Amino acid sequence: MPLLATEWASIQGGATPAAGTPGATPVASPIASPVASPVAGGIDPNADTFQVTLREGVIWSDDTPFTAKDVVDTFWILRIMSNSVWKYIDDVQAIDDYTVQMHMSLPSTVVERYVIRSSPRPSSIYGEWAQRARDVFGAGKTIEDPEGAQLLEQFNAFRPENVPASGPYMIDAATISNAQFDMVKNPKAWNADKALFDKIVNFNGETDTITAVVLNKDIDYATQGFAVGSEREMIAQGIRILRPPVYSGPALLMNYATLEAAFGDKRVRQGLAHAIDRTRNGAISLAESGVGVQYMAGMSDNLVPEWVAEGDVGTFNQYPLDLAGAEALLTEAGWTKSGDAWNTPDGQPASFELTFPSEFADWSAAGVDLAQQLTDFGIQVEPRAITFTQQPIDVDEGNFQLAIRGWGSSSDPHPHFSYTTAFFTHNTLAINNGGEGIAYPLVQTTDATGEVDLDALTVQAAEGLDTNAQKADVTTIGLAFNELLPKIPLFERYGNNAALEGVRVVAWPADDDPILQNSPYADGIVTMLMLEGRLEPIPQ
Repeated sequence: MPLLATEWASIQGGATPAAGTPGATPVASPIASPVASPVAGGIDPNADTFQVTLREGVIWSDDTPFTAKDVVDTFWILRIMSNSVWKYIDDVQAIDDYTVQMHMSLPSTVVERYVIRSSPRPSSIYGEWAQRARDVFGAGKTIEDPEGAQLLEQFNAFRPENVPASGPYMIDAATISNAQFDMVKNPKAWNADKALFDKIVNFNGETDTITAVVLNKDIDYATQGFAVGSEREMIAQGIRILRPPVYSGPALLMNYATLEAAFGDKRVRQGLAHAIDRTRNGAISLAESGVGVQYMAGMSDNLVPEWVAEGDVGTFNQYPLDLAGAEALLTEAGWTKSGDAWNTPDGQPASFELTFPSEFADWSAAGVDLAQQLTDFGIQVEPRAITFTQQPIDVDEGNFQLAIRGWGSSSDPHPHFSYTTAFFTHNTLAINNGGEGIAYPLVQTTDATGEVDLDALTVQAAEGLDTNAQKADVTTIGLAFNELLPKIPLFERYGNNAALEGVRVVAWPADDDPILQNSPYADGIVTMLMLEGRLEPIPQ
């Protein structure tokens, strides 16, 4: 049996708080296992609908048939959770037992992605909740109304037992602990013949915990972002390192609510971009898996040629390392120097605290190096490690000065999702944690694109069914991000995933296999290999 290690969040996929087991942590999706959804579909280019055709003959592990009702009910309970797909659809219905149709109030190519990444939940468990959602939202209520808020609160408290699965593995609830859980074979699954292992053991833990287990060869695949020294030791022990693109990485965030005088002028942020050696930062953090960001577009450098016209790519400011240029920009913005130390425009010493999640080895290294680089430049920065469960909450609540958080999207390939991270995450969405986050205003004036509404542009970048039209909007928002730099990307992360061969797994894909172009945190390598029957066991 293969032993796989990932963070819990990667295992949960499209989890909802309602899908857990009483008394068990963490909460997992009812079919949160490496399986493909038993659906297939496409956008009708001549209408405002998205239609999904289900495979016939699929059954849940409790022998009940998998039908369109399960999918319809799934999307209604996702509406309780304010899932973003409901920004683009306003209704979902079963046409027959194996056909689901969604009405797109805002037709968009990203609907397909939202749908395919939403694991179906069984109506036998969630049907009552779906009907309550239809009643509340059908009456014109929203989640902010008392009826909607009450439904959400009650749904979050729901803890069903023995949730059936439709895929080849199902969580053994009795094995869930803070350290690991087992997923056992579901022989009734539609694709059970492709899953060649009887059981999968998923280990929980951040980098320091999992590193030791990997080096002991108790794990076959891990995605934790290992420290440079640990990676060298793994290679020395014959453990392969897979380096798929992640399409995201760490960025420098600033608290504009409290530090507007220091960082509110875009020239300051542009100067910092010139002052930071992004190549060094990536190498220190992840060796060859940390690549300094080139285009500074707010989306992966890998996506820029796919979404930006060749003639426009050259207009992106790449912010090369240029300390003299950085000093000139800060001076233009009103910063002054006292000897080698900078003062902000209000005359205060430029001295700040930078927080980062302590358990993330790569982000911790990035934070320590960034603090040193800025201190050497004359901006005194004190690095501070905070546990990974608390640090993002602190950022959302505004309890920080500078912080290391993410840019880009490691879960979805369309640039729309990257700009959701850029402008909404730890900003407008911080309200979910009761704060303003970085408090960056989304209506801005730029030299490249004039006045822009970054909120509207982010939604607009995914509108319509014509990707060529979308590319024009993506270019506009990319140029705006490149000039404004509300968050300053540091490096683009590539996996340094430990992949053990010859112990329980025969082999992992060759480095040039197309499957390794998938982000390991989105369409996971293990998931796709099992779907295709390509993950082979060593005979025991």
